Amino acid sequence: MLKLRDLPFGLYEKSICNSLSWEEKFSLVKAAGYDYLEISIDATPERLRRLYDRDEKLQIRRMSEKMDVPLYTFAFTANRFFPLGSEDTSIREKGVELLDAAIDFAAFVGARTVQIASYDEYETARRNMMTEAYFRQSLERCLNHAAIRGVIISLETMDSDFMDTTHKAMNYVRAFDSAFLQVGVDPGNIAAMGNNPLVDFPIGGKHIVEVEFKDVLPGIVRDVAFGEGIMDFDACFRALHDIGYQGFMAAEMWSHDNPANHEKIYTAIAFLKRKMADY
Repeated sequence: MLKLRDLPFGLYEKSICNSLSWEEKFSLVKAAGYDYLEISIDATPERLRRLYDRDEKLQIRRMSEKMDVPLYTFAFTANRFFPLGSEDTSIREKGVELLDAAIDFAAFVGARTVQIASYDEYETARRNMMTEAYFRQSLERCLNHAAIRGVIISLETMDSDFMDTTHKAMNYVRAFDSAFLQVGVDPGNIAAMGNNPLVDFPIGGKHIVEVEFKDVLPGIVRDVAFGEGIMDFDACFRALHDIGYQGFMAAEMWSHDNPANHEKIYTAIAFLKRKMADY
């Protein structure tokens, strides 16, 4: 069994300015000491086009091979705006269509997991028993699509009470009992929502396939510098060690398309590698 410090450690793509070419992005990942790039596709037209643009998919795959920087994980957040449990049939169907396309994209570029934003509805008061039922139905359809392509869907612990804990994500993992549905833990989201990640995420056990690290404050899940929030990273790595975690890990930041923020890419890996050094 590998030590945590020896597991693949990646960088979330939005940590890098989107104005950079793919070669420049992969070069930066490698120069900073990360093992892989976590591709990110949200609901913006520019990023959604990647799902259907074969030329760009080929460019991404070939540049990954050329630079020897894998694409192990894929953060797919477009379904934040096309939630799988929406009571609006057209929105829900679009969510299924996009997630199926994301699964195809992952299979094409070599990503092992598609981590989805686990919302039944997004920023709406309409959440009810029907939205959860629709979420289950849509997830099952996409899970069937993922299984025949050998791609794992991981349910991210979110900044929403629908799926803000590993415990809630595991309810779906157990219900479907599929090798292709697992958990993507974001300890920061768990903590920002007022839960204790050290108690919660060990519930996922061997079903955790990826862990994303960021610092947070209560109710604030973005743009908190590592070491300046409420996260106890030493305890997080100790807890992962105690459950024998073997999977992917990544640092999550946002560049906001400002090259000055690239410095944080270097400080983040130094900070996190130092925290996991004993594990």
